[in-house]
Amino acid sequence: MNISKFRFLLLLIFATSCAYDLDDNLDIDPNVRIQDIISADSDLFNNLKEISNTDEQPNNSIVCIDFIYPLTLFTFDENNTYVSTTTIVNDQQFSSFLEAIDISHAISMSFPITSTLESGEYFIINNKEELKEAIDSCLSEELVYECGELIQNCVWKVGYSYNDDNLYLGSIFQESDGLTTLNIDNSILNGSWSPFIIENELHININLNDTTELGEYFNLDWKVEYLDENTLLLTNLERALILNQRCDPDFADCGNFIFEACETNLDSGISEFILEDYVPCIFDTLELDDEFEIYFYETEADATTLTNPILPNEPYENIENNQIIYIIIDDIENDMQYYVLITLSAISC
Repeated sequence: MNISKFRFLLLLIFATSCAYDLDDNLDIDPNVRIQDIISADSDLFNNLKEISNTDEQPNNSIVCIDFIYPLTLFTFDENNTYVSTTTIVNDQQFSSFLEAIDISHAISMSFPITSTLESGEYFIINNKEELKEAIDSCLSEELVYECGELIQNCVWKVGYSYNDDNLYLGSIFQESDGLTTLNIDNSILNGSWSPFIIENELHININLNDTTELGEYFNLDWKVEYLDENTLLLTNLERALILNQRCDPDFADCGNFIFEACETNLDSGISEFILEDYVPCIFDTLELDDEFEIYFYETEADATTLTNPILPNEPYENIENNQIIYIIIDDIENDMQYYVLITLSAISC
């Protein structure tokens, strides 16, 4: 990523020389070392693991801090007693070293650390508190950058929320010539998508140029949580919004679960629907495994009692226009059921 990087040059400070005898650890002031111990169960230790690990990041690798090797780390046991010294020569070794540390143990670096920004500006980190502050600031900067990049690289589709209304299901956020747009029911709304950090929490401020109910729904400061690498949960008070990242250019745009078919007779409001044809779209929008069992019902009572399912592979004639069909999806392996509504709309063709 093309963002500011902290480049760390670790300078080992010794009382009598620049060489370190592994058998002579008493020559180093224990108070200075113990004061800057980083426990293996601390946030700072976990952030160091994330920075050094470039292979298993759920999102883009953290690269805003770049360690200059070799560097020397000191290990302490559960009693804060010095155990060993290790020289680290690359990220892979650093990651492996940190992964192997017992959760009850700790590490320390030798301060001060001389750092340089991409601009060439130098500054000094004198202790672990200043190190944590530098890392937190750097990671916050990177979170904001990555979140801004997300919408530039792929589109984000409003997904199905099992805990909130799905008023705008299937709508698509994307970046176009530096402008954020929302594609909803084939209408394009312009606006902005602005990520920022509040008290170490990632937020997105969405601002669409719309003063209707739709604008009131989206135009909020949303707190952001990664459910996985392709799914964001946006929350504001009691409101929740699921966004699914779609990077494949040919993904199906299934809209708001409103499925249309041509009227059998002009102005009758009646059409024939093959419900099975909509199954891929339903699973695609819900981000569910397409091997789950799916059942269609004409009434809520039938869906509740699991009786009188509609045969999905035979023509179904709606009984009124914009008719609601009730769907049950069975995830037998996890003993879960999903309850979904779709709308059948007869249109003039």
